[in-house]
Amino acid sequence: MRRSAFQSVTALVALLAASACTQDFDQFEPELFPAPSGSGSGGASSSGGAGGGQTAAGSTTSSSGGAGGGERCTNGEDDDGDGAVDCADDDCGGFACVAVPEDWQGPGLLYQGPEAADVACPEGFSERVDVGGRDPLDTPATCSPCACGAPTVECEAPAVTVYVDGACDGGSATLPVQAENCINLGDFQPGSYSGEAPNVDSAACAASGGEAMLPPPRFGIEGLVCAPGADAGGCEAGEACAPQEIDAPFEQGVCVWRDGERSCPEGFGERHVFASSMVDNRGCTRCTCDTDGVRCAATLTLFEQTRCRGPAETVPFNGACVGDPSPAASVSIEVTGSGSCQPRGGDPSGEIEEGDDRITVCCAR
Repeated sequence: MRRSAFQSVTALVALLAASACTQDFDQFEPELFPAPSGSGSGGASSSGGAGGGQTAAGSTTSSSGGAGGGERCTNGEDDDGDGAVDCADDDCGGFACVAVPEDWQGPGLLYQGPEAADVACPEGFSERVDVGGRDPLDTPATCSPCACGAPTVECEAPAVTVYVDGACDGGSATLPVQAENCINLGDFQPGSYSGEAPNVDSAACAASGGEAMLPPPRFGIEGLVCAPGADAGGCEAGEACAPQEIDAPFEQGVCVWRDGERSCPEGFGERHVFASSMVDNRGCTRCTCDTDGVRCAATLTLFEQTRCRGPAETVPFNGACVGDPSPAASVSIEVTGSGSCQPRGGDPSGEIEEGDDRITVCCAR
């Protein structure tokens, strides 16, 4: 059955209406919607903000200037070509001329805290001045271990107690014996005897070690001043162009500094005193050797023949009774030192102290 012309037109209109509701307008060609004359991409203005590129309040750096048309406020140049340099330029409203008192150096921005070497000076204040620090860190020395060599020992002369009867009983006599000499006994044959180990007369061991390895001395609080270069201008003689507000981590207010511990000049009332030197007293205690472990010993050797010849029998001097000694025509005694020394010392000692030299930094508020 054929549809009427009215029905066909109605269906076409409905189809076009449904298609229009789902159309993604981003798919149209750009030239169908030309941008307004002079606008940038996205419709935002490409011109700079108010102030001709001047930095926000509180910035330690000058405006970007140079090729961008702004004035850099601490480089001594007329960056924007308006005939005014640095503090003399109206674009440097966040900067002011600071009079440096006679005999003082400055102006500069003060940082005080740990690891000053890791702090970057802001643009326009690239001259770094180390003004010392406070509170040296407690970093003790590392000491190499102590050691003791073999002992050198002097022993007292050994002594033998000789008894008439066996079993170390009856009459007796205690006789010192010269060590390492052969003694011919002749007709004398003791019934028994005993010998004690000799005492130590003197002992010594050579000590070594205890060398100190010192970490570099450091202040816990380090002082750094960032100063402008010599080219900063726009001020009268004896003055320098400096920011009126300072960003962290630097202290608020521009600063001046001078060697020695001094009172602050007028207008720079916040005083900071730093030590510009340190005295390193760290080291290690001396290594010594304790000889308590050194002992003396003696042994008695009996010979069947005179002059210490022939088969022999050796017995120690340990205090025990030799109740039935072998017949002997001669004897000798050997004395030896033994044992070892115990090392002592080699411990960290001393500390780092602030030196007498001082630097005073005074800041304006």
